[in-house]
Order: sequence, then structure tokens, then C-alpha cells
Amino acid sequence: MAFVSDNKDMILKVIDGWGGKLTYALLSAKLQEDLGLKRPPSRHTYLKHAEIKHAFDLKKEELRENKSQAIDEAKQTFEASNKLSLTLEKFGNDDSTIKELIKLAEKLEKENERLSSENKRLTSKNDMLLERFARWQHNLQKMDNVDLNKLMCTIDDGLPAKNRS
Repeated sequence: MAFVSDNKDMILKVIDGWGGKLTYALLSAKLQEDLGLKRPPSRHTYLKHAEIKHAFDLKKEELRENKSQAIDEAKQTFEASNKLSLTLEKFGNDDSTIKELIKLAEKLEKENERLSSENKRLTSKNDMLLERFARWQHNLQKMDNVDLNKLMCTIDDGLPAKNRS
């Protein structure tokens, strides 16, 4: 439990940036390598944390969608195979420029995919928290002896300062 709690942000970042086949075994192997662990974490370790399980499930779904989208794009590329060559003709015959542009495009696409995945995960998490808040608010209104005006005055008080002594 402590492993996941201590490394939750890194685990989520790895999941958000994942490309290709995703399994708990592959994720564990990657984390073992990145964190220098003696043995990889088990699948059950992740399943105990709802946020990580949710991020994993969202990424799996996104990868499935991306795969079918890539198949559709490949079919379109074969149908209009001259699109790439027309684009590259604009840059002339300088091979080094083209190679650098392709590297940059790949890097930007990978970063865009990671950020898109992170955005989907955070949006989903935000939606879950908003739903929880609405459910709490609804249930509070149904409770006897709960003064919502008094509660509203005190609920927005700031957290106490962190003792760093």
C-alpha cells in the first residue's frame, strides 16, 4: 500500500504517457525498472487504489479507441497515398530537415497523447468529485437537525496551517 501511496503521481504519469499494449504486468515491469524495485508490484497492489485503477481503465479504453482510429487513418492513407509526399515536397529535398521535422512531429504527437490522456483522467476524476459533492449536498438537506446556513458558514474555512517543526 505504501509503495502506491508514495509513488501515486509517478504511476499516474506513467499510465498517462503509456503507448502500445497496456497490462498490469507491463506497467509493473516499467515501474520496477524506473524505480529500481527488487520485484515488480502485483496487480492487486494497484487495484486497491481507485484512482490508479480508474486511470488504468481509462487508458486501456483510450488505447482501444486509438487503435481503431489508427486503422481507419491507415485505410484513408492508402486511399490517398500522395498526401504525405505532397507535404514533404514543400520542404524540398533536404533530407536532414525532413528527418528533424519528423522527429519533432513524433515528439509532439507523443506529448500530445500523454497530455490528452492526462486531461481525460483528470476530467473524469473531477466529474466523480462533483457527483460526490452533489450527493453529499442532497443527503445533507434530507438530514434532521442539520442547519445548512451554519454549515455553509463553517465549511469553507481554510485548513489549519501545516506544522513544519
